Amino acid sequence: MLVLASASKARHRLLVDAGIPHQIKVSGIDESQFDHSAPSRLVSSLALAKASAVSSMLLQDELLNVSREKVCWIIGCDSVFVFQGEVFGKPKDSTEACERWKRMSSKSGFLYTGHTLLRLTSLSLGNESAFKVDKTITDVIKTRLKFATLSDFEIQEYVSTGEPLNCAGGFALEGKGAMFITQIEGCYSNVIGLSLPWLRDAFLRLGLTRSFHETILDTAI
Repeated sequence: MLVLASASKARHRLLVDAGIPHQIKVSGIDESQFDHSAPSRLVSSLALAKASAVSSMLLQDELLNVSREKVCWIIGCDSVFVFQGEVFGKPKDSTEACERWKRMSSKSGFLYTGHTLLRLTSLSLGNESAFKVDKTITDVIKTRLKFATLSDFEIQEYVSTGEPLNCAGGFALEGKGAMFITQIEGCYSNVIGLSLPWLRDAFLRLGLTRSFHETILDTAI
């Protein structure tokens, strides 16, 4: 069983399109309590915190207590966009989104996504079973983005759609924002919020000898 510790529809869609069965359980952590000047530390801390919070929920959840599964995987992610050394989370309002886009027009920035893959394995306790966290991997993937030259009208029209207000950096590669991104250096799915190549590699690093698709399908509920 794979659990996505995120309410992100974009991350959910990435897993669906890749044919990876999963469940969703939102961590509910207060992201405002995390404050690191280094973007890589910020996103890695948040990714680990989200996965850990969900693992704590699941360890108390009847889902694991009655499950016949031997392994539960939890993935937590967090993304920020960095432009000219400044961390851009979600814009607080339309005014801030427009100001950012005027700065980003014709320039480049970097999308950082922290990833944590955490494994819970079952233990036999007499006639009952329990789970424990036995392995964790946390990494940060960085992707460079180059933006088109936008007019003020285009910026206002895009921001008026509401899409930029729900995304780190103020744009969505999987949505209307794709029209304004002229070049990508690095992992495409990382920009959407979850690096699928990283996920495959993380499963292999945790000792899987088979395709992670096969493993997830075997343990899907």
